[in-house]
Amino acid sequence: MSHVAPVAAPVPGSATGRRKVVVVGPAHPAKGGTVAHTTELARHLAADPEADVALVSWSRQYPAVLYPGEREVPGGRPEVAEFVPTTRPLAWDSPASWVRTGRRIAEADLVVLVHVVPFQVPALLAVLGGMRTAGSRARTVVVAHNVLPHEPRPGDALLVGRLLASVDGVVVHSPAQADLARAHGARHVEVADLPPHLPGGEPPAGAAGSHVPRDGGVRLLSLGVVREYKGVDLLLEALRDVPGARLTIAGELWGDAGRRVLTLAGDPALHGRVEVRPGYVPASELAELLATHDALVLPYRSATASQNALLAFAHGLPVVATATGSFPQQVTDGVDGVLVEPGSVPALVAGLRRLADGGLQTLRDGVRSPDSRAPWSAYLGAVAAAATGGTPAAPPGGRLLEVAKRGAEHALWTRVGVQRRVGEVLGARELAAPPALRPVPSGVPRTGVLHDTAEVADALAQTRRLRLPAHPDAPKNWDALGAVAAVLTLADDGSRTARVLDAGSARYSPVLPWLRLYGLGGERGALAGINLEFGATVHRDGVEFRHGDVTATGLADASLDAVTCMSVIEHGVPVEAFLTETARVLRPGGVLALSTDYDQDPPDTTGITAYGAPVRIFGPDDLRELTGVASGVGLELVGELTDEVLAHPERPVHWKRTGLDYTFVLLTFRKR
Repeated sequence: MSHVAPVAAPVPGSATGRRKVVVVGPAHPAKGGTVAHTTELARHLAADPEADVALVSWSRQYPAVLYPGEREVPGGRPEVAEFVPTTRPLAWDSPASWVRTGRRIAEADLVVLVHVVPFQVPALLAVLGGMRTAGSRARTVVVAHNVLPHEPRPGDALLVGRLLASVDGVVVHSPAQADLARAHGARHVEVADLPPHLPGGEPPAGAAGSHVPRDGGVRLLSLGVVREYKGVDLLLEALRDVPGARLTIAGELWGDAGRRVLTLAGDPALHGRVEVRPGYVPASELAELLATHDALVLPYRSATASQNALLAFAHGLPVVATATGSFPQQVTDGVDGVLVEPGSVPALVAGLRRLADGGLQTLRDGVRSPDSRAPWSAYLGAVAAAATGGTPAAPPGGRLLEVAKRGAEHALWTRVGVQRRVGEVLGARELAAPPALRPVPSGVPRTGVLHDTAEVADALAQTRRLRLPAHPDAPKNWDALGAVAAVLTLADDGSRTARVLDAGSARYSPVLPWLRLYGLGGERGALAGINLEFGATVHRDGVEFRHGDVTATGLADASLDAVTCMSVIEHGVPVEAFLTETARVLRPGGVLALSTDYDQDPPDTTGITAYGAPVRIFGPDDLRELTGVASGVGLELVGELTDEVLAHPERPVHWKRTGLDYTFVLLTFRKR
């Protein structure tokens, strides 16, 4: 069933000569879907006529204590055709083999590391370390089947974060996994649907289900290892309320989940309706097993990505699945299957009845065999994009300035932490006003322009009176005071529980530390900053700073009370996309406080760039266009943009790097 698709994008490589690509991951005689995927990935990469591809695998992947099932394919027959060349130098109990492998593949142009479980992360890090000591210049990509395991253990997140932050890019199989990868240090993440890599050969002759004995109702199949997150126990509970339906459970039974399934299968109410076939199902038996059933059931409590739905479709079977992981993208409810709420026995009952009560034939008619070419083409494109997108450029001003900024950051947050705790203690003893009663900043309009250097001086003086750590770039205190005042008076009800996102944040910028001093951020995650330049998530006095895109935050609808965005949108941000995303994540009545570089008569900035984008200074027409776009997505301006409001007698901001003089504008919006 495997077909090699044309390469969607060339893999990164040398300027001259053939490209050398190495895939590091599980291969035969290990078993399972990840083995098949890794093998097919190597095969499809090798379809590029300019690439020399090698698959480097394991002779011993796990100790027995971590993998209670059969570790190798029964009978030794490969589940998909083996890739040539494949070597197996890695062993879980030989750190020397990890480093040695890295040195041996150091001349590659691209190295793809397959991440399966955190237990293997030290080995993959050692491979990367061996490459570095050998002077490797390879681009590196992690293909993460599960960023974190379904049943995580202490230390897993730390290990995975080290791995994802050590490579140029990461490929994952769902948007949720992309968010998780970014939260664990990935610099550049590409999402690609899991492409078909189906073992088991072609379906036997005859229509789907034609091999099913017609001595009972609909015949259901549960296929694969029985583990807690796969929800087979829920399926058995649901089966009791679907008369006539029969179920085969084919797969290894692991731990407590396996024992519970055996207990439930022995329920007298299910007598004669459940068959348990314990043990791994070899690829050679899959086609006939699928042919003797009417539908495949995937009752997962949670999932990342699975190809079992595609396997069923390839054999003409409809699917009953929970709406989790990749299943909603693979199964079309009412066409080729049924989607139900995960973790719900009543939902499973209703879904199974749709098949048992006459809907089977309609769904069977809607099944189409999956395309085995286009998804692989897209997948190779994602690998290529991940390989080229992850190495951060030197920060503006070079490494010396970066060190200075990190020092300022640590000094700022040390002060905030000490000052906040002292304020809380004094407030509790009634020796001073508690943080929530600190005077709110004043004097900066909700919507207005920084007029002159006198207003800069006033803002700086106010930060000192309020005992707020001032930003070293004095004009930036003006818009930060206005933004904090807008959050405190418009977005928070006085309880100091508002949830605030600083979009395009820097860890040394003032908005979030000031809000912390006002008592916000008591709940973990209530104050957060995102920036595409961030790597691994960092916490500073309860404030979370993580990798994130201001136009695609990954946050839930209406989940925030306020968004601040200080001097960010002028640096190449797609304004309409940012405003649309902000409107989505704000609750009704929520607040956006937005500042940007402005001039009533903007200078010509043609050819001037900074931070990798053309320099932009907004003018009056630009602001009116921006507020029109904001209104169109449900964000209403607080205040007006009259000619009088937009005028300024001075240009109090000087950007030394570009030689430009201009000012700032602060715009405040409320979500309708």
